[in-house]
Amino acid sequence: MDFNAINSKNIKSLSEDELVLYSEFLRSRIIDVTLKNGGHLASNLGAVELTVALHYVLDMPSDKVVWDVGHQTYAHKLITDRANLMQNLRHDGGASGFPSSIESEYDPFITGHSGNSLSLALGLARARDMLNKNQRVVAVVGDGAFTSGEIYEALNDLGDRPSKLVIILNDNKMSISHNVGAMSKYFNKLRVNKKFVDAKRTFKADLSTLPFIGRSLVKIVTKTKDKIKESFVGNKFFERFGLKYYGPYDGHNVSEIISATRLALESDKPAIIHLLTKKGKGYQPAEQQPSAYHGISPSSKSEQKSMSKVCGNTLIEIAKSNEIAVVTAAMADGLCFDEFARRYPDRFFDVAIAEQHAVSYCAGLAKMGIKAYFGVYSTFLQRGFDQVLHDVCLNDLPVTFLIDRAGAVGADGVTHQGIFDLSYLSLIPNLAIASPSCGSELAELIKFSLTYNHPLAIRYCKSYKEDTLCDKIELGKWQVVKRHNSSVTVLAVGATNDVAKHISGATVVNARFVKPLDTALLDGISGTIITLEDNVLHGGFGSAVRDYVNGKNKVISLGHKNEFSDERSRQNMLEKSGICTQRIQKIVDSELLLLENEKNI
Repeated sequence: MDFNAINSKNIKSLSEDELVLYSEFLRSRIIDVTLKNGGHLASNLGAVELTVALHYVLDMPSDKVVWDVGHQTYAHKLITDRANLMQNLRHDGGASGFPSSIESEYDPFITGHSGNSLSLALGLARARDMLNKNQRVVAVVGDGAFTSGEIYEALNDLGDRPSKLVIILNDNKMSISHNVGAMSKYFNKLRVNKKFVDAKRTFKADLSTLPFIGRSLVKIVTKTKDKIKESFVGNKFFERFGLKYYGPYDGHNVSEIISATRLALESDKPAIIHLLTKKGKGYQPAEQQPSAYHGISPSSKSEQKSMSKVCGNTLIEIAKSNEIAVVTAAMADGLCFDEFARRYPDRFFDVAIAEQHAVSYCAGLAKMGIKAYFGVYSTFLQRGFDQVLHDVCLNDLPVTFLIDRAGAVGADGVTHQGIFDLSYLSLIPNLAIASPSCGSELAELIKFSLTYNHPLAIRYCKSYKEDTLCDKIELGKWQVVKRHNSSVTVLAVGATNDVAKHISGATVVNARFVKPLDTALLDGISGTIITLEDNVLHGGFGSAVRDYVNGKNKVISLGHKNEFSDERSRQNMLEKSGICTQRIQKIVDSELLLLENEKNI
């Protein structure tokens, strides 16, 4: 059979045995494209059978499936006629690494963050009811997402006003880092009882074969099953929200998933199907080290150094002689906090996928005199904006935000771009913002934070090319990298210094503090100012400089347009925004010529 020709429209023609073979075909394709292009390997390998089962039972795209986080949708994309796009996964012109309604009608939303799927699905279901339609709605939620607070807000709403939908709990025992918290322990309890469910099924089958009394005994057993389940499984948690609980089931048994899904869809109330899956299923390295294979990069000859490793190592260094606490929201490995956690387990706190809680928690630590550091990707800090403003900055507490993956991110695309943080953080009083140009400067800024008793945000990109000499860190003070007797000054923020240092004919300044500005240096500049930032221009560094000089200087700002960008190449995105040597040099030369002509008039 040519499995390449199978899609969501004709998958129902396959037999159960063929569905098993098709699942293996998809798994092989996922391994091939991910090892070639990079991407989320382990999570996708674990979700193959449940994806096949959903397409077999549902009638998509009329029926709606909302994928939580969305990094487990590679099989879904292959089934929905995106095989050609998958060949160039996570690159320009290829498939996005996450669901995209722009890419396909089979994806209801563009999604890339965790914990929001049930809220989205409930909105779809309620709208369906209001419009008297009959689409079936399913939310696929990983067990890691159940550490996110938004899930419980949606469950609370669903319990108050039930609407028919099905939740697929894809339980693979972990998110990016190992799951933590009470819900993780609760799911562990449910997983253990898969043996109980299997034993109960076998017992009922054997009992029904007994002559004369077998069927009667089965009926008696069936009437008491809820009490037995409550004693052994303890699934009353979901039932309190009005959900019918089914499971746990083998998440790699297509037939079992199909049966459970049909049963849940026929329920007269919302239902949850608990599937036990294995992250990395079918690829031994990923099965053995699912965390290492959560997200992989394509092979590259790049020798860039990791900002994240510098951050992790510096925290270990300062922890030797300072009472600090390090907090993360389920991102210990990505942020390179794993070694800190091993050495200082009593001072490391993984609060799970709960950025809002993490920020407020840091405020509590800081209030009691503990120097708190919250490590977070730029795209995920957006979720805790109110807590940054209200709990940390309004109270002027010395929490340091270590904002990783800031600026253009490349392959992960539109949902993960870190190009808005300078703009929204600059709005908040009491918060200082710094952006290091290299690893050594990042280390010095973290050390500076020890004596800075107010809120501080340090935002940095994933990697850097080389370390440069860093003078003493002082609040709001910039570093002149290259002094030139010129009427043009280039102010470079963070990673844009890599480009700026190659510019000739202009004074180049490392504007390491975005807030407060180095007003003394700005007051001394005559002529044209060119600002560079890996951030949207609206409300960013260039805007702040322009507002301050108030017409005294001509200001030309280079940065990203105030729009969502799905560029898959960080380099291309920077170049399109004018942050490249050729573009900047052309502006400098043009300004120098213009100023020279004005002198000669």
